[in-house]
This record gives sequence, C-alpha cells and structure tokens, in this order.
Amino acid sequence: MYKKLFVAMIFWGAMSFCFAECSLDHMLIGCNEDGITGTVDDNTLFVECTQKYRHSDANDNGSATWLNWHYPLYYNSRYNRWQIGEPGFDVINSDDPNRQLIGTANVNYRIIIECVSIKSGFSARETTLGILFDQAGDFVNHSALADKHLHLEYRAPSPVGETDLQWITYRLYDALGQYQPSEPISVVFVQDPLAGDLAIDGVVDIYDLVEFCYYWLQDNGSKSNDYYERADTNRDGQVNFLDFALLASNWMAI
Repeated sequence: MYKKLFVAMIFWGAMSFCFAECSLDHMLIGCNEDGITGTVDDNTLFVECTQKYRHSDANDNGSATWLNWHYPLYYNSRYNRWQIGEPGFDVINSDDPNRQLIGTANVNYRIIIECVSIKSGFSARETTLGILFDQAGDFVNHSALADKHLHLEYRAPSPVGETDLQWITYRLYDALGQYQPSEPISVVFVQDPLAGDLAIDGVVDIYDLVEFCYYWLQDNGSKSNDYYERADTNRDGQVNFLDFALLASNWMAI
C-alpha cells in the first residue's frame, strides 16, 4: 500500500497432469512475474491470473470468451444460499521454470494466503480441511497443503447473493522471508464492479485513484495480470487517459 501511495503522489510432470484434469479455475502462485532473471521482481510473489474468470461467461459448449470481470453465483436450495466452487489457488509448475517457486515448500518458503478484504456475509471455504475466509485477517498456509490445489467454495446468503456485488481480496506473503509479498488480488462475484472500482468496495473514490496511479502508463495489460487488476478498463493493454475517463465517469457513484 505504501508503494502505491508513493506512486500516486508522483501521479500503479505431475502438476501438468493435474492442470489438464482439473475443471476448476485456479489462480497460480509464482515469483519473478516478468520471467527475466536479474530484474527487481525476481524474489517478489505474484498471482498468474490467466485462468481467473475463465468460466465466468462460458457459453453452451463450455468455451469462455472472458467477457466479464465477475463470477456468477448459483442458488443452492438445500442450504438457501448462493455459491460457486471456483476459483482456487495452485502453484506455477515446472513448465514455467523462470517463474516457479524455488526450494521446498514449507521449508525454504511458506506462502501464506491472507484475506485483506471481503464483503460482509460473504465467505470462501475449503470444507475438507476446514479452511475459512470470512473476515480480514483470515489466512491459510498454502505451502503446508499436501495437495497444492486449494479448491474454494464461495458462498453468499440468500437473498443478497442473487443481486449484490460480492468480493474477496487476497494478499500473498512468505512467512519465512525468501519472497516479497504480492500485490493484492481481488475476485468479484454476481456482477461487474463499476469501471474504476479497483479497490472493490462498491464506490469509486480516492482508494481507487491510488490503485489507478500505481499502474499509470503501464502497457502490458493482459489476462495474466488481470489487466492490472482492472485498471486497464477497456482491455487494450494500456492504462491511459481512456481508462482514467471511465474511472472519472463513476467518481463517487455508488
């Protein structure tokens, strides 16, 4: 957050088989986002988002055109709630060695997935292991999981789950200190957030402007970085005045 404020002040094998077989979306944990060794991000965590929202707008034959910024929720009449079983977390595997975590999980590094923000009443759960995110500060040691596929089921109570924007924001950090923390990553449900609502709280305000300035004039927006956490609102790969105009059009709108 301090880094973003500073920028704003200036003006932001085995695993391969699992990937093939797993039908759920996963956000992939790695380091060295640019894949180039000897650069400043070598020891910084990031989340590869290419599979984020992959199924949010799947058509009848199962292929997704990746039109939406959100996941739908489906009604479970047995428990009177709205829910969906994706996305989860996984790790980048040996097919991408330049961005793969180095060393032994839970020995050389300990990747903690922490909830930093969540809509009140919303939750993310892994019922087998009893993992629950329903308030800021909840966390799980991903490196301690025998199965690195952390499947999460997201739940919202009825009736708000049908119409109200839901979200959760995660941060990744290494409890052993080998890697620097990731930027926050948000997942949105039910409906797209307002253009410019980058902090995901239902309003476009100074917090979103801070986020936007952090990515200002970046020109490599793509699915892998979720178009800079949606700062590249029109998905043209660049964060510029076109995106600022969209943010400004929703300023202080609710």
